[in-house]
Amino acid sequence: MKVKIVKGDMVEVISGNDKGHRGTVQQVIRKKDKSGKPDPDRVYVLVAGAKLVSKHQRRTGRVSTQTGRIEREAPLHISKVALIGTDGKPTRAGYEVAANGEKTRIDRRSGDPLPKPRD
Repeated sequence: MKVKIVKGDMVEVISGNDKGHRGTVQQVIRKKDKSGKPDPDRVYVLVAGAKLVSKHQRRTGRVSTQTGRIEREAPLHISKVALIGTDGKPTRAGYEVAANGEKTRIDRRSGDPLPKPRD
C-alpha cells in the first residue's frame, strides 16, 4: 500500500484523545517485518503538537542534554490522521499522471492538485 502522506503535509487527527488537532507531519516511520521488508500495516507519523507524552530523562555522564520531564510527540498510526485538502477540510490524496508522464498528487474531494510540502 502506498503511503500518500509525506513529511511536511498538514494533517488532522481523526480519532483518539487529540481528535481534531491539526499539525504538520514531522516524520513518517515505516516499520519492517521479520524479513526486513517494510510492513504496510505498521506505518506511523509524528504530528507536531499531537499525542504529547512526558519522557523522564535522567542525566547520563557529562553530556549537556536536557534532563527532567521532557514533553515530546509520540508516533500516531497513519490511519488516525487525514490529509488537509486545498479547501481546508480533511480529504484523501490520489495521483494523476499527465500526458507527458508527470505524476502529481490530487485532492480527492475537490480534484485540485495538492501543493508540494515544504520540509
